Amino acid sequence: MNNAASSTLFAYWDQLRAGRPAPDRAEVDPRAIAPVLGDTFILEAGRDGSLAYRLAGSRACAVFARELKGSDFLDVFSPEARATLIRTLADAMAAPAGLMASLTATSVAGRSVALEAVILPLVHRGRLGGRLIGAISAGDPPYWIGRDDIARIDVEAVRLLWPSWQGTLAMAAAAPVQPAPAAFATRPALRLIHGGNVA
Repeated sequence: MNNAASSTLFAYWDQLRAGRPAPDRAEVDPRAIAPVLGDTFILEAGRDGSLAYRLAGSRACAVFARELKGSDFLDVFSPEARATLIRTLADAMAAPAGLMASLTATSVAGRSVALEAVILPLVHRGRLGGRLIGAISAGDPPYWIGRDDIARIDVEAVRLLWPSWQGTLAMAAAAPVQPAPAAFATRPALRLIHGGNVA
């Protein structure tokens, strides 16, 4: 992770988990992430595959030059980028783990800026991944951010963010949570293929 917003939010999420698959949405305290609150957002994962912004900080909204609340996180992504994110989110929910994406955003005027995003699962009403917390930020925001709308976002690289597994016993003893929404549970994280004898 290159941006402070990403690393700060991930460290907070990992600490809040305390060895569980993910922290509960109700445990998130905005005061604990005050320095990066402007870059932070909360998504609601719908069973139809939608990812609606429930909340979005001022700097996150400024990146897109508009209020994000109520819009779908995936709408501005190119079709290829959207497919990549949906596939990787399915892996993250199955793991469970977080996701980090290196992005290129292109404005209506044709300008581009590198962005970094992290998306981390939360437990909401007993369901893992019902809510997601994330951050999106530009390492070196150009002068036009907030003035020129983002028309398209492409994914340059994406990877899973593995939590620290200290406290695995606490995780095993924790109350079970329901699986992720069906839209994010269609692809297994690992598939074993049985082969024949090796000569």
